[in-house]
Amino acid sequence: MMSGGQKPPNVFNFFKWQRGEPSSSLTTGLLDNASHEIELSNYGGVPSPGSESPSGLLNGESLNVQPIADLDLFFEKLYSYYRDKGLWCIIVKWAVELLSLGFIICFSGFFLLYVDWRGLKNAKCGMDAVESGTKPCDLVKEAIHEHPLSPFTLTTAIIVGYLALFSLYWLFCFLRFFAQLKDTLDFRHFYYNSLHVTDNEILTMPWETVLEKVVQLQSSQRLCVVKDLSAHDIIMRLMRKENYLIGILNKGLLSFPISHWIPGAGPLVKTSPDGTQHHLVLTKTLEWTLNWCILQSMFDCNFRVRRDFVSNPETLKKRLFVVGLAMLLLSPFLVIFMLVYLFLRHAEQFYNHPSTASSRRWSNLSRWLFREFNEVDHLFKHRINSSAEHASQYLNQFPSPIISIIAKFVSFVSGGFAAVLIIIAFLEESLLEGHIFGRNLFWYAAVFGTITAISRAAISDELLVLDPVGTMAAVVQHTHYMPKRWRGKENKDDVRLELETLFQYTGMMLLEEIASIFITPFLLMFVVPKRVDDILQFIRDFTVDIEGVGNVCSFSAFDFENHGNAKYGSPRNVSRENRSSQGKMEKSFLRSEPSFSFETSLSLSLSLSKQ
Repeated sequence: MMSGGQKPPNVFNFFKWQRGEPSSSLTTGLLDNASHEIELSNYGGVPSPGSESPSGLLNGESLNVQPIADLDLFFEKLYSYYRDKGLWCIIVKWAVELLSLGFIICFSGFFLLYVDWRGLKNAKCGMDAVESGTKPCDLVKEAIHEHPLSPFTLTTAIIVGYLALFSLYWLFCFLRFFAQLKDTLDFRHFYYNSLHVTDNEILTMPWETVLEKVVQLQSSQRLCVVKDLSAHDIIMRLMRKENYLIGILNKGLLSFPISHWIPGAGPLVKTSPDGTQHHLVLTKTLEWTLNWCILQSMFDCNFRVRRDFVSNPETLKKRLFVVGLAMLLLSPFLVIFMLVYLFLRHAEQFYNHPSTASSRRWSNLSRWLFREFNEVDHLFKHRINSSAEHASQYLNQFPSPIISIIAKFVSFVSGGFAAVLIIIAFLEESLLEGHIFGRNLFWYAAVFGTITAISRAAISDELLVLDPVGTMAAVVQHTHYMPKRWRGKENKDDVRLELETLFQYTGMMLLEEIASIFITPFLLMFVVPKRVDDILQFIRDFTVDIEGVGNVCSFSAFDFENHGNAKYGSPRNVSRENRSSQGKMEKSFLRSEPSFSFETSLSLSLSLSKQ
């Protein structure tokens, strides 16, 4: 919020959106790209083109420091260096990512083009070769194509296109590695010489301590010429775009009229008079595209919302349609990459530990639904990971006796067969090479072991004490998410089903991410454009200008004057349309803002403890 305790003005407060009507002169003045303050630092940045010194600001003194072209980017890299734990961790991480991507490309290229799967299936090896009287098979001769591109079919063309596309992407990442290395070395120099923090200290140093050092540094080395930035200012800059996404999701603007069975569909937000249900949706691919189409495009070089962005919804609709069409054309290549990547990452885990397929994780939607304003990534991950165990315990409060009985029977039968095979292995290991119905006993051992592990995971714990209210309280303590429709209904199936849409089976989440590659283009071309006016309305109504920071989401500025909710301890109470849902702004304030008065913080704490 603005320095000196002044209320940050809402730059869109008097701008009423009228479709097809020109902007008012007042709006034009408010949204004009006025020259932004120069942001200065001894950090060796490159001056932004065309930047000028504010007249009289430095009383005619000559500038002996270099301006930073993008102070937002500076703080993002400052945080990334801290989050990735220093220079060598970053270099090793980049190297491993390049090697992993290269391995995926080579692995998929070899097995999709060179391996003759029909020949591999018909090859006779081991006991099969002995029984048929043939020589042991040579897999290189029998299962490898000598001419992988012949015949050149449509499938082959798609595979070649996929390999070419991701090879170019690998080359881009390789060149970017060297381009970013210089910046990383500069930030290492900044940490060592300006903040006096070594890489070893970063491993255990709290992020709050780094912020304090940056704030203290401004007494000798100015980062912003307008004012000394507070920790709150820095975080608002760091999470400028993320705060908008959190706010858009909090206000339900990413709810679409889709069926609950569509992959990625989350909690029900509202039901139209005609009975159409609107569900929240935010898969990983949809998040990436919305980030590029909206969040990366809405700001100008002065960190202010572009006037032409909020006044031309048709331009945004066209951009969404074009990106959706491009994704549709690239979807075959993306699906191949995703399948290979997920296979390499999870196949061994699912094979050796089949029960992990029935374990649960928070979905991408839930991560943005639970995240608070100004909450940086590593702190949020720590909070949300702490809730996973409690969420699993809550869902276990709803045992299914029928499924449990069937699972016990399946586990009993499959476990019996697995035990017999173990006894056979102890008696004579070579017996496992014997065949039954065309399969050796090793194959049956793997199948029965997998069935036993999965069925046992479905059996409810007989010693479990049912307490859905208590376990839900533990979940809410970490997630800070408790819709009114859940309160007093913790033992109802409706609440359980809604939580399951956010806390999903690992296997189901992987399938949904693959399916979302085809669903996201449909949403971008035909569904999301219908919410563009509402999204721009939100950006217009919930944007404030902060001195030395620029335009930010007003929720992240903790503007209680315009968005307060007295039910959560705010000193002001405004209409429902202007406040955050479930008191998210007030909860975020308690977690991240120590600079308010003790009385306000105490009032908020007492109120929130009663919610």
